[in-house]
Amino acid sequence: MTEKSLARFYALAQEFWSQLPPQARFRPLEDAKTFARHQELMKSWVDILVKGFYDTLFAHPATRAVFREGERPAREKTLRDWYLRTVAGPFNGQYFAWQTLVGLVHVRRGVANAMMAAMWNWVVETVSRLAREKLPSEEAQGVVDAWRRLGFTVMALISESYLHAYLEALAQAEGVEVGRFLDRAQQEAARMLARLSPG
Repeated sequence: MTEKSLARFYALAQEFWSQLPPQARFRPLEDAKTFARHQELMKSWVDILVKGFYDTLFAHPATRAVFREGERPAREKTLRDWYLRTVAGPFNGQYFAWQTLVGLVHVRRGVANAMMAAMWNWVVETVSRLAREKLPSEEAQGVVDAWRRLGFTVMALISESYLHAYLEALAQAEGVEVGRFLDRAQQEAARMLARLSPG
């Protein structure tokens, strides 16, 4: 990926981040401290998480269909690298730009936002269960809360990036500026809603 492309995703991540109310998103200072405090323990969960994640995806026909034959080992390595990088930090602009890029990858691969959100739920639930098994109650709750905030924040970045990439691709295919294409989409959505309204 070129430096210009990285800069673009960095800017998109900042734009999407600014739309998230601070009280409802990941807290880079406080939550990062929680991750740092429990980094070694969370690293020890990587095999459980990677295997369970892909067992879940491959057990369901709709998510299994996203993958090419023989691809699982490569995808497992990607998830392993992501998880270990996430557990280690830092949670900086580069990290969130990387998460934003996932939306574009998902458009290309045909991964629906619903699939992505469901699997983020799976990750948060799995980490939460492991934290509650291995840590005192208060410490476990801190880990659970930090992962929940990270999950919802990254879901927001990925889903917004997915929509942005999708609209940009359609706009380019139609030979229209993205802003004009978005205006047309909003106008059509208004017409569709009007048709659904009674009377």
